[in-house]
Amino acid sequence: MSLWFAILQGVVQGLTEFLPVSSSGHLVLVQTLFGASTESNYMLFNVLLHFGTLLSVIVAFWKDIKELFVEFFGWIRDGFKINGHPHRRFIVMLLLTIVPMFAVLPIKSKLEGAFSSPLLVGLLLLVTAAILFLSEKAPKKHKTEENATWLDALIVGISQCFAVLPGLSRSGTTICTGLFRGFSRDFAVRFAFIMSLPVILGANILELVDVVKDPAAAMGDVTVACCIVGILAAMLSGLAAIRMVRFVSKRGNFRPFVVYCTLIGTITIVASLIKMV
Repeated sequence: MSLWFAILQGVVQGLTEFLPVSSSGHLVLVQTLFGASTESNYMLFNVLLHFGTLLSVIVAFWKDIKELFVEFFGWIRDGFKINGHPHRRFIVMLLLTIVPMFAVLPIKSKLEGAFSSPLLVGLLLLVTAAILFLSEKAPKKHKTEENATWLDALIVGISQCFAVLPGLSRSGTTICTGLFRGFSRDFAVRFAFIMSLPVILGANILELVDVVKDPAAAMGDVTVACCIVGILAAMLSGLAAIRMVRFVSKRGNFRPFVVYCTLIGTITIVASLIKMV
């Protein structure tokens, strides 16, 4: 693997992981374009790219994560009593979002394989565009960790399960579901990105299991230098993507992403149908 390709992979991973345009869907399209499965050929490199995006969330939301970490031990010390602490409510909400994923993570790779045809990816990109567009009609309420309900958190967690399908954006789906449940725009974005931490970490652990089984095949021709620049590219582009989503959400619409998903989805569908004919 060349350094420029490592950087390209890192940038694509970082941007599509957090922009509401579906990282898994773009991975399928990139694989189709290059005619090879980059994920299977470079499993360890793929894990490291996800580690880079994990770092970007930690850096972007360090203040919240630090408060959650401190309150977690206070929560245990007080016998798991919330006592009106917003960050303790936030912790419970995060735990609730993880519950539905336990049913999905073990079959995540099978679902991605079943729905990884370019045609289905194109259709699901149009679904992502529709979800983003409809989010503009969501009731403008101001729920935060102080008054959001456990049901709100669970529903957002369930929506995240559907986003394992290539073409359906995880960030877009969870942010919009939060908006539909009455979350404030800032909290919907913060909650969606912070709740991604255990999911990204869990997915990395599952991928690491495959790496351990066959480390030579997992490494491929990837050098240490490629790994380093790939991680940095994924982290920096991830930070840029998070900042962009926060900026766009504050403006009150996701129109740029609606247009992008609609355009790419339509092109993918047309190209797939032409190829089938």
